[in-house]
Amino acid sequence: MAIQRHTEAPDCISMGGTANLFTMTERSGIGAMTGTIDGAAYGENTSDLNSVGNGRFEYTMCHVFLDKCGSKLRTQDRAVLQTSTEDGVSILEVEYTVVEATGRFAGYGGAFRSRGWLSMREGENGIDQHAVGVVRFEGEICRK
Repeated sequence: MAIQRHTEAPDCISMGGTANLFTMTERSGIGAMTGTIDGAAYGENTSDLNSVGNGRFEYTMCHVFLDKCGSKLRTQDRAVLQTSTEDGVSILEVEYTVVEATGRFAGYGGAFRSRGWLSMREGENGIDQHAVGVVRFEGEICRK
């Protein structure tokens, strides 16, 4: 008699991993991802940066995350950028809220976060083109 195993999707998926970032324009960038999402991401600002003082800016974004298996997450996001005037490195924190999920992510929703840094050439700031950086993801998305 053959043993049948039923594999059910987990109630929640851990969103751990990293992304290496490269900004293409003042408002958009791409990332190579590893971890839960093994693939690529595209992100763009959906609002202007709002200075809240001390080199800190808040703004909204959207992202599309594409896994090598073809699964996709589309998010609407809140971002905070803490610029630095000393070493050319800025801290970037983003909270991603899932608005569309396909493939192995279908039926999942919620929010997850990233935190990391951006480095740019002298004379540029963290939102201008050709900044590079890395972020680390954490959190989980769960079945709706």
